[in-house]
Amino acid sequence: MSKSGFALLLCFVLALPALLRAQNPPPTTPTIKATAAEVVLDLVVRDKHGKPVKNLKPGDVSIYEDGVKQDVKSFRFVGTREVKQEQKATTAATPTATSGVQPLRAVNVICVVFHNLDPVSRRRGIEAVQEFLKTDLPPNTYIGMFTLDDRLNAVYPFTKDRAEAQQALQSVFSGRVLDFGLASEAVLTANPNQYTVTATIDGSGRGATILARLTGGELAKTVVNGAEVSNGTGANVQRGNQVLERRDFSNISGMRATDSIITMIDRLGTLPGRKIVLLATTGLVTTGDPDRFESIVEKANKAGMTIYSLDVTGLDETSSAQASNIALGRVADVSRSQTAVSTDLSAAKEKSRQGDTMMDAVRSSNVQSALRALSEGTGGFLIANTNDFRKPFQKILDDVEWHYEASYKPSSDKYDGRLRNIEVKLDKPDLSVESRTGYFAMPEAKVLKPFEVAALAVLSVNPKPKAFNYETAVYRFRNDGTNSHDALAVEIPGATLAAAPIPARQTHSVHTSLMALVKDSSGQVVDTYSVDAPYEIPDANIKAVLATPQMYTHPLMLPAGRYTVETAVLDREAGRSSTSVTEFVNPESQNKVAISSVLLIQRIESVQTPDPADPLIFQGKRLVPVVGGTLPADAKPYAYFVVYPNHSNTEKPKIQVEFRVDGQLLANQTADLPAPDATGRIPMIIKAATHAGTCELKITAVQGNESATERVTYSIPK
Repeated sequence: MSKSGFALLLCFVLALPALLRAQNPPPTTPTIKATAAEVVLDLVVRDKHGKPVKNLKPGDVSIYEDGVKQDVKSFRFVGTREVKQEQKATTAATPTATSGVQPLRAVNVICVVFHNLDPVSRRRGIEAVQEFLKTDLPPNTYIGMFTLDDRLNAVYPFTKDRAEAQQALQSVFSGRVLDFGLASEAVLTANPNQYTVTATIDGSGRGATILARLTGGELAKTVVNGAEVSNGTGANVQRGNQVLERRDFSNISGMRATDSIITMIDRLGTLPGRKIVLLATTGLVTTGDPDRFESIVEKANKAGMTIYSLDVTGLDETSSAQASNIALGRVADVSRSQTAVSTDLSAAKEKSRQGDTMMDAVRSSNVQSALRALSEGTGGFLIANTNDFRKPFQKILDDVEWHYEASYKPSSDKYDGRLRNIEVKLDKPDLSVESRTGYFAMPEAKVLKPFEVAALAVLSVNPKPKAFNYETAVYRFRNDGTNSHDALAVEIPGATLAAAPIPARQTHSVHTSLMALVKDSSGQVVDTYSVDAPYEIPDANIKAVLATPQMYTHPLMLPAGRYTVETAVLDREAGRSSTSVTEFVNPESQNKVAISSVLLIQRIESVQTPDPADPLIFQGKRLVPVVGGTLPADAKPYAYFVVYPNHSNTEKPKIQVEFRVDGQLLANQTADLPAPDATGRIPMIIKAATHAGTCELKITAVQGNESATERVTYSIPK
């Protein structure tokens, strides 16, 4: 390119500053200040049978953070009454800052599981759960909904919104089955140590779950599985045939039923926090093997689950007892035939199987007994033979709310965003404790969103994952005497992201999560930025969208110093993640001419709500930079920068622009600058030259004997 040709481009630039007048950003201070100085930790202690322990003393508990024993400042038992009083006081009080406190409240997970329900009992089950959701659930309680057959199906993701859960009940049997990992994300990220960064959940996978306690009336020994049962002759004949079928396949049906319970425990048992399962069912048939059943109860206790079985049949003993009465009557008939001298082959067969028929009649005559054993064996209760669930539901919540509260001051005062592991040890080995197993050392006490926890977990992994490439840059702008105004930019190539097809809607799903931690030279977090971006794109547009990079920018206002930006990007559809680390320096403010970083601009976008503090916003428009260093051969980029004249210098500012390719100088031009705008700055945009090879655009602001230089480098394929 000739020097004269380059001069024409430069002259074109000088006419554009009026188009890019900027609003004057208000002076601001750093975004984040370290505030958390004390950790308040909730503890739930149970014995080996799942029963709550309420007589612990402070000396019975030791708390370790990152392997270092902590000095426990306070330890107390908090019952239902105290919880209610604290909730009432919190609601009535004017919101105040919680400076100096990091509350790690107990995570309560309630899994509502619908099992063995026909169309009539489904309605009863939904009505019962609706009644349960009317109770006052403790704070930090997540509710998820599942159906259980041969596998556990997530039908609604975990939520803390009771109204939302009430509405979801209406479609619990007609909605689509959800991916278990996505449905459980809110709970999995509630306790950082329990979060798995990448997971594939299928029919043989393992998940997590929740527990709930129920209590109820006395058990009727003759009640069995049933709904609205007809007592007509034809119906009884059919029932008799079903008795024989059930006897012939009793072991198979018992194995299938208990296998489904094992599946439920495996899937839900890995969830963090206090896990409560509310099993809405019409009964449970077992194999009759006590060792197998005991192993199931032991498995649930090891998983930290408390199961509350809710027999939704209610007060309906007459119809429910029909099948077992027929089975017992069949045994009596066979017994009477023992005295007969001659019998046909069919009768002889029935005599040989009299024991099987008796065993099945006894097992199936009370399918509530298995529910009771499962519930009480895990520290829960069985609710049965009642249509009034209010009292037992309230008893469940009373059990959920009690806990111990311990507080300590962490031995480390650095808030670097890293995961701090918490371990609680008890002096009594036959007891188990549930608590938060860790927290991220963030300098402000805020509730982290699930995707933020996932990103922080990725940043805490060593070695850090690098599944795909993306670009991160920090552009420095003016120093107002206190802070430098910078812009963080992250560019994610669309082609690296997975697009999951949704055939029914003729669309594709693309889902990206991003989090950035800005740290000072001591490693302290001074600013954060996060965004969760799920998109559903029509099939006709998916190629064009994936060919365009995703760009995210965030304004920074920081004092002079050396900084590090740690970013994590999660491709949610592919279950992949990548991280990067970028360093930058904000110099001290000087009374001389200055120049901002030089940005390559790929496009200018409109924004609905411009941020006056964002240096990339001008006249309601956003400048979208090119962060990556390689441009296509047909690229026509622009370069943007801002000159900050020294107003105490009477010399008129100028700029000198040099263009090099592979180190060879191809153009060099000096030009006068226009007058500063109302903010005292001179924003500039030029059409950047392109040439095959490694290009460098060097721009120097000159004012008398003062000068300041910035460069931008980019490559054009040969």
